[in-house]
Amino acid sequence: MAKTCGRIFMKNTQLIEILRSLSKDEFKEFGKYVISPYFNNRSEVIRFFDAVKKFFPDFDSEELKKVNIFKLVYPGKKYSDVLMRKLISLTTNMVLDFIAIRGFKDNTLSYNVMLMDKLRERKLPVLFEKRSKITGELLENTKRDIIYYEHKLKYTSILNGHFLSSDERSMISKFQIELDDLIEFFLTFAMIQYIRISEWSKSINMNYDMKFYNEVIDYFESGNENKVTLSVLYFNLMMMISTEEEKYFNNLIKYRNLFESHLSEIDDYNIVITSMQYCYKKVLKGNFEYRKQMFEISKIIFEKNLIPAGFLEPYLFTNLIRNASYIKEFEWAEKFINEYKSRLNPDTMVDVTEYSIAMIEIGKGNFEKSLAHLSKINIEMSNMKIEIKNLLIIIYYELNYIEELISMIDAYKHFLKRDKTISENTRDQNSLFIRLISDLVKVRLKNDKESIEMFRLELDKLDYFILKDWLMNKTVELNK
Repeated sequence: MAKTCGRIFMKNTQLIEILRSLSKDEFKEFGKYVISPYFNNRSEVIRFFDAVKKFFPDFDSEELKKVNIFKLVYPGKKYSDVLMRKLISLTTNMVLDFIAIRGFKDNTLSYNVMLMDKLRERKLPVLFEKRSKITGELLENTKRDIIYYEHKLKYTSILNGHFLSSDERSMISKFQIELDDLIEFFLTFAMIQYIRISEWSKSINMNYDMKFYNEVIDYFESGNENKVTLSVLYFNLMMMISTEEEKYFNNLIKYRNLFESHLSEIDDYNIVITSMQYCYKKVLKGNFEYRKQMFEISKIIFEKNLIPAGFLEPYLFTNLIRNASYIKEFEWAEKFINEYKSRLNPDTMVDVTEYSIAMIEIGKGNFEKSLAHLSKINIEMSNMKIEIKNLLIIIYYELNYIEELISMIDAYKHFLKRDKTISENTRDQNSLFIRLISDLVKVRLKNDKESIEMFRLELDKLDYFILKDWLMNKTVELNK
């Protein structure tokens, strides 16, 4: 049956898939492309396009059958599947050529660099000089991403090729520039690839050959690169990830601020989001001084609208709100929720939004309001069960709802044992939190200074874990 449908209908062919991908303007331009004698000398392709264009953009009509289209292209002729396949193939190749040509012309820098090379080949020095000036100005005003460094190298090489036959002295003087452009392109590309490989190797069982890795690291560490470039930024980013040393984080932020006007959106996003993740890891280890830095970095992401298209990651959303609430940046957090909740996946938007508002209300000390927002979430259906349960424990403790708290603790213990999807690290951290909150409740009810101090000493000896800072604050309050 599937093969029969394939012979009858066109809507699942590669051609239709490509045509669906075109925007309204692109489809209109492709129509002009088809009727251009320069690009197409096959009249049957024009008739074919005229027959199928009425189905744009969905191409999902039951009328879109090969036999129907064939009649419109070849009226009075007996249907031939061989002829129809050839027609579809011709049109498919035309669409692919159109996409390539349009993409090339839309890339102004690439177009001008290629045009320079062709003018050089044709020995048209006056036009070449004019175009090289235009291209040089384009390069000067282009963001310094990896594509820039690639085109800069090509531009310099073409200039030297031109000077080889017209001005040998200029060519010799520019050899160093050409080598520098080559090295910068290599270093930038290498650093990006090293980061990709390092990160992917953590999650997949594959060994990569990190060619020139040690030599590149030695080059940067020796201080040979004495100006801020994209490769310098990515070097510090990579070293920050791999070593977690503070100096690389500080360098990355400093150089990013110096280089900001030259950064493309995607490179800026990579730098600030990785820097923010570094701060978050430090906070999770108990280094709370990084909360303010994390907040300042997070503001850059949204003030510059660096978030890629698509849904916002819910944990990025909630981590930003949690951090802002902790340092009492409530106005920013509320504004952030109002502006960006529409970017959340509709399936989880209510849960993430209500949970985020609940965190803000806890930060303000409005525990009843926080509880009201959490009550709007169906915990059993939510993907944020652990986060919500932890917040409920805090609220019940703060409101002195002891019976509800004890009941929640008991249910939480069973949940952690029962749910096999929870990672061991998450299970261990939250089990520790449950044990300690249980002990804290007992100490609070006992109201004995010695017991409080013993609990504080035990807590103080433990490495940082989730909500340790909150438990410590509650212990200090009991000691007053």
